[in-house]
Amino acid sequence: MSTIEAIFLGIIQGLTEFLPISSSGHLTLFQNLLGFENLNQYIIFDLVCHLGTLCAIFLIFFSQIQKTMTTDRSRLLQVIVATLPLFPLVLILKQIKNVFDQPQYLGYCFLLSALLLYLGIRLGSTSSQETLEKRKWKNPFIIGVFQAIAILPGVSRSGSTISIARILGYSPQEAVTFSFLLAIPAILGGITLETAQIVFKKHSLVAPLGWMQYTAGFFTSFGVGYFSLKLLMKLAVQNQFIYFVWYCLIIGIVTMIYF
Repeated sequence: MSTIEAIFLGIIQGLTEFLPISSSGHLTLFQNLLGFENLNQYIIFDLVCHLGTLCAIFLIFFSQIQKTMTTDRSRLLQVIVATLPLFPLVLILKQIKNVFDQPQYLGYCFLLSALLLYLGIRLGSTSSQETLEKRKWKNPFIIGVFQAIAILPGVSRSGSTISIARILGYSPQEAVTFSFLLAIPAILGGITLETAQIVFKKHSLVAPLGWMQYTAGFFTSFGVGYFSLKLLMKLAVQNQFIYFVWYCLIIGIVTMIYF
């Protein structure tokens, strides 16, 4: 991987981590198109890029994170409840990882993202606070189930969680905020798990990249991620997700044909 390729993949990560079009799917897609073999060996680079986008979340949602951790304990418990569906996936992580090496499945997952986004647009509504309060534990768990589904490459995590949150009655702003509060433990957990596997040498091969590639990937994904997250928040409030439905539909069909 050259530094230019690292910058390019950092841009892809920064754009697709927050825009509802699947970062894992695009990273897998472009790594295949660039001719990279044995994608598991680039796991450290992928983790560095995810760390860059995580820093963007901390920067933009700092006040909400601070409030959740200090005073809004109910919201903190909701995030914990929504994270629970991810834990069983640890048991089948190896099988899930095998999907990442088979790009012929990417197209179907992109189409699933398009469907979820469309349903969020068509069925989304804003319920009263009283209604949401009655479902304060059930709703987060359901959102967490859809986040777990999004572990498949090509299924957008932000698109899935925001769409189902809108269907469950969250306002656009609340849906985006909860989606990215939920992203923090998910990304941190993924980084921790993959790092542990590297430390205990469960990854047989790691690509020998230099510090320039890692630095380029981190700062590019952070900078691009910051602006793409700002864009997502604006589009969500304006109910303009239909553009992403068409994008996922088109790239899903093209990917299915290509692979």
